[in-house]
Amino acid sequence: MNTVDFVKEYALSNKSLAMTIFRKFFVFIVGVAFLLASCGGEQFKATTSVDRFQEMHAERQQDKIAREQIATTPAAAVLNSADPGDYLLGAGDLITVTVFETPDLNTETRVSSRGFVSLPLINNVQVANLTAAEAEQKIEDLYRASYLHDPHVTVYIKEHVSKQITLVGALQKPGTYDYVSKRRLLDVIAIANGLSEKAGALAYVNRQNEGSDKFTNYLVDLNDLIKNGNMMQNMVIQGGDVIFVPEAGQVFVDGAVRKPGTYPISHAKMTVAEGIAIAGGLASYADDDSIKLIRYMGEGKQREIISISYSDLQGGLGDNILLEDQDIIFAESSAMGTLISGSGFSLGLLGTGVNFKNPRSN
Repeated sequence: MNTVDFVKEYALSNKSLAMTIFRKFFVFIVGVAFLLASCGGEQFKATTSVDRFQEMHAERQQDKIAREQIATTPAAAVLNSADPGDYLLGAGDLITVTVFETPDLNTETRVSSRGFVSLPLINNVQVANLTAAEAEQKIEDLYRASYLHDPHVTVYIKEHVSKQITLVGALQKPGTYDYVSKRRLLDVIAIANGLSEKAGALAYVNRQNEGSDKFTNYLVDLNDLIKNGNMMQNMVIQGGDVIFVPEAGQVFVDGAVRKPGTYPISHAKMTVAEGIAIAGGLASYADDDSIKLIRYMGEGKQREIISISYSDLQGGLGDNILLEDQDIIFAESSAMGTLISGSGFSLGLLGTGVNFKNPRSN
């Protein structure tokens, strides 16, 4: 082959290679264009304004507070009213009886299964279903009738075991426990090895009213008690009480965030900005001006959706939009951000040296 023929063949082969690369690059560009078109559309459309959304939230909160006020009593209302003297003696309780005039009559005894205690001189005395004060009066009367002129008796309940307490819900070790002595709420939470990671901000103490079949629910603000140290919430627990700690509500964070997932609503005033933060923040391809909050409005009702910008969330608006249980935060993707985040260079793809991988598929 002479020099002229070689040059002609070389030129033809390179022209063919160039055309091949151009065609493949053209296919790549068309594919990216279609991808951009699909990325550019919003996944969710707003159904209401931010102002109306907040009005609905306020209405729902008022209804919730009203229902709780009807069904519950604040724990602070019974902080000091639940005196251990109101406790009714029962089988298994250990009591100490002190007779001031005659120390030899002092004794420590346990209530039998039939409700009796054995005391010096007066033998078996029925004390079941009596308070400590009522038991004192009964024992004084018995000693006065036969042995002492003017006795003074005290009854101290050393162990309360005739009734049990039940702890259910978001606790490390829920169960039924013996009520062995006067305890407050924090004490019995400690018996159950503390709250679980899913615990909500409230606790309910269900208590049967003495002498009736009616029950009263007491509401305890655990955040105020544990985080703020407000001991007005640390109510006295009585034998027979049922302590229920509901799980915290959940928020679902999805879309253009770093760590999509389900997260607990850790406190009553958790905001959308906090929800995005616990999901690792926005991804590089997020549309900062199109963050959606989707709210379940109840059975048979459509979900309401608002669109907010991240800059607004960082401002005053972010403190005013509070999360509710089952809320969904969805960060929309921007077309340009998706392209920039997904593009790169490699050898061999379509012969162009260019590739694209949708970052949302990672």
